[in-house]
Amino acid sequence: MNNSSRTLCFFAAMLFCLAIIPPALADYVGGVTFDKPSPSYLPHGERVNISIDYKVEVVEEALIFARPYTMGSPTPGYSASGGDLVGPGTGTVQQYFFFSSGEKAVTHVRVSMVSPDQLVTYLELFVPVHYICAPHGLFNIQLNHGQYNRLPYGMALDMDFDYAADTAGDVRISARPFTDGELTPGYYASGSALLPASGSYSQNFFFDQDTDVTDIRFQIFEADYTTLLYEFFIPYDIHWREVGIYDFSFDWADYEFLHNSQNLTTTFTVEHADSEDRYAWTQCYTDGNYSPGGVYQGSSPFPSGPQTMTRYCRVNSGELDVDGIRFIYGAPTETMLSFIVPVHYHFAPHAVQNHEFSPQSPAIMTNWEPLEMTFDYMTDEMAGVLVFARAAYDENLIYGMSSSGSPHHAYPSGSGSYWSSYHEGENLANSMYFHMTNMDQSEMLFDQFVHGWWAWGSSGYITPAPDALPSVAAVLGTAFPNPFNPVTTIPLKLSKSTHVQLNVYNVRGMLVDTLEDGELAAGQHFFTFKGEALPSGVYFYRMKTSAGIVSKPMALVK
Repeated sequence: MNNSSRTLCFFAAMLFCLAIIPPALADYVGGVTFDKPSPSYLPHGERVNISIDYKVEVVEEALIFARPYTMGSPTPGYSASGGDLVGPGTGTVQQYFFFSSGEKAVTHVRVSMVSPDQLVTYLELFVPVHYICAPHGLFNIQLNHGQYNRLPYGMALDMDFDYAADTAGDVRISARPFTDGELTPGYYASGSALLPASGSYSQNFFFDQDTDVTDIRFQIFEADYTTLLYEFFIPYDIHWREVGIYDFSFDWADYEFLHNSQNLTTTFTVEHADSEDRYAWTQCYTDGNYSPGGVYQGSSPFPSGPQTMTRYCRVNSGELDVDGIRFIYGAPTETMLSFIVPVHYHFAPHAVQNHEFSPQSPAIMTNWEPLEMTFDYMTDEMAGVLVFARAAYDENLIYGMSSSGSPHHAYPSGSGSYWSSYHEGENLANSMYFHMTNMDQSEMLFDQFVHGWWAWGSSGYITPAPDALPSVAAVLGTAFPNPFNPVTTIPLKLSKSTHVQLNVYNVRGMLVDTLEDGELAAGQHFFTFKGEALPSGVYFYRMKTSAGIVSKPMALVK
């Protein structure tokens, strides 16, 4: 973002609606979380457990439900918990659903607050998920090394998981590496023992040569390997090199905004077998190049074997997005290994960070219910600053709000709070726009969009099912028409030129079609997907860029 491109023309409208205190009575449901990650491949009978926060003040009692949906309609054949009856106050309820027959693709979970007689819907929210429920399943997958890691030759990627198969006999299970749709050559992998029809198990594979893996294929067979019972793929970007740099973590959450004085510290393990000492460090990168104004912590020499290290980098001055952390290994005059891990950080002379919201995203609220926010800030403005927040959708501000306004925030740092609400109409926000000004509001010092999902509406208002969060560089649109037969169009928009992979997969993660794999210019693009030769069902189109991976469902109905 560029502050010079922002204007202060909205301040008059903003000040007009400040400091209008909403009434005390209002309701919400929000903070919806699941015990199964997306995607998950679940066997019959395996529950998806859902935690839902609520507030009830307008009505005396309400029922809260969570139900599976597929492309806008209830997923047929589910079993679920009954509604939780709640009275005035705030709290958390637990819901669940599962399937006992067929193969289902769940794309959303509908969370609703209704009257005790279920005749009136007070609030309703659709949360996007990706659950495949079938007679066989493999789930709760835990891997011992994260994505983008460079593992040294011979180091295994271990996978622990639960499984269940609808068969009377024993089964065997395998996990194998795939690269761009093909079995990755040269792997060493664990075999499978004879296993009971359900339980927990583990698999692993490794390489002794330079290798890049993009996906993992899981398979469940009958005991003699003659019948394949189940198969699916999960995307996983991991690599093997002679030198390992792995198990890295950052001390700031992704998408955070940092002050020029704050370090981004990376903890990682580096492992080599050279006879001479080596060096390793990290650098901040922007658009594939060293970030202007960047500084980094140099490396001390270290011997062979695994070494746990911490190194920092930052943008020391100016305002800049950092979209990659470059890991470097080598000697003083030679780089022997270098790679970039995609991240999303913003450095500036002013920052608002550590945002907390109540209710937590995703949430739907009745009109007059305030969205409460707390945050930390840092600033180079000696006289102090004002900090405001405003609801936005696709980075377009939504007007008509009331809010708390901003007190004086003293130089150089501190904490603050804010609230905003809407009194009427139906308002859906997929971000909150935080902005910092000087004390007389004549200068915009800093602005940012913090993504989430919040909606305000009247009784019975239903929020649209939200799209995936837009990335820094690319936004994947909704296919149209959807459902389709047999042709649909997939839009995407790029804020800058970048390499794009756009693939279509079936519900088991098998590649169906590649629509794009190359450099695309900034701007709007449209791709046609043809499903004449495919069976009816749910498919997922997935966009991969340097900013990350986004996928969305679409339904072919013949």
